[in-house]
Amino acid sequence: MRKIALVGALCLASTCSMMAQSTPWWKGFEDPLLDSLVYQGRRDNGDMAAAAYRIESARSNVRRAEAGYYPTLGVSTGYERSNQGNAYSAAASLIWEIDLFGKVRAQVRQADAQLRLSAAEAGAVMLSLDASITQAYIGLMTARTQLAIAARHAQNQTKIMKITEVRYDTGLASKLDVAQARMLYYSTIAQVPMLEGEIKSDVNSLSVLLGCQPEQLPAALDTASTIPPHFHLQVFDIPADAVRNRPDVAQAEASVDAAAAALGIAKKDYLPSLSLVANGATADRSIKNLFSGGSYTYSIAPTISWTVFDGLARRNALVGARADLEAQVQKYNMTVLSAMQEINNAIITYRANLEYIARMEEVLAACEVAVDKSIELYKQGLTQFSNVVDAQQNSLTYQNSYVAAKEQALLSLVNLYKALGGDWGLNQD
Repeated sequence: MRKIALVGALCLASTCSMMAQSTPWWKGFEDPLLDSLVYQGRRDNGDMAAAAYRIESARSNVRRAEAGYYPTLGVSTGYERSNQGNAYSAAASLIWEIDLFGKVRAQVRQADAQLRLSAAEAGAVMLSLDASITQAYIGLMTARTQLAIAARHAQNQTKIMKITEVRYDTGLASKLDVAQARMLYYSTIAQVPMLEGEIKSDVNSLSVLLGCQPEQLPAALDTASTIPPHFHLQVFDIPADAVRNRPDVAQAEASVDAAAAALGIAKKDYLPSLSLVANGATADRSIKNLFSGGSYTYSIAPTISWTVFDGLARRNALVGARADLEAQVQKYNMTVLSAMQEINNAIITYRANLEYIARMEEVLAACEVAVDKSIELYKQGLTQFSNVVDAQQNSLTYQNSYVAAKEQALLSLVNLYKALGGDWGLNQD
């Protein structure tokens, strides 16, 4: 099988084996609460319900097209009263257009392609919904983690503020030290309203995605604050046909099939049609004799009809159908190219985020040392309080950046799953 070399691809470091595509991709985060949210969204989200109805509509169109294989049977009965007496009648007619040249087959093929297109659209809705729920959940956990970081720093900065006040009262520090300590504390707690607003926004987003009111969300969500783990992936080549798992590629492929079927229908309009018309009737002045042998009449008439001239309508329909097919083929090609680009970009972004996280861990370790040493030296009167302020501010900034980097890694991982159409090729570490 031909393969496309990518900058990175997907296999878990521990097993390097492929996950069965029946396993939901978000299960890799090992978060039961996230699992329950995704399943609730699939069940109650209005877009998912609408997609299901569109599939049912397309399926009915297939059945309607298949009805063209069968004859149409009609019956009628009547009663007439006149000055010559009563008259009773009954009639039946059968019309069957025989699919001699495959026009009905082409119509069924077109309807079936439309059904597959609707199914692919539903798959795209589901994939987008799963990813949106996961992303909103990650955002919520990130905001709560950053809120906890702000609270922890505010608590530590309160202690530092008291140290400066004591040193000021004893003449060992200036008023500037006290002002800087208070500035540091208030700048930290100033972040709290924004984080709380972000948390409420994420909760509202989840409620919309899950098709419910915020107060109807699972109770466990009220206290959850753990960011799901990110994964470390190894590199290998992705098969060229992996993009066919993507709903947009499946849609484009179904659109090509539907356009090809429409072109076939347009071609068959040039051919004659063969119909069989059968009529049977009975009439009598007495209802008792209505079905006697002498009352019956019948006719069977095979008919061939062929349109000789239609003002070039068929020719223009054929030209339009052929152009539409070419357009759908070009759209399919561009969809595949765009899909491969998205996969490559998603892998690059994910790997860059992993490298950034590794560097930030080194920064945080250095920040922790800087904070401890600056406070220790300040207590001994060996350094200015501005060094404590700088160390504290850097620590808070870099801790938030580290959490944000984890969030970005997870979001890029979700985008990677989306780029691969969902479940393809990812394992849990």
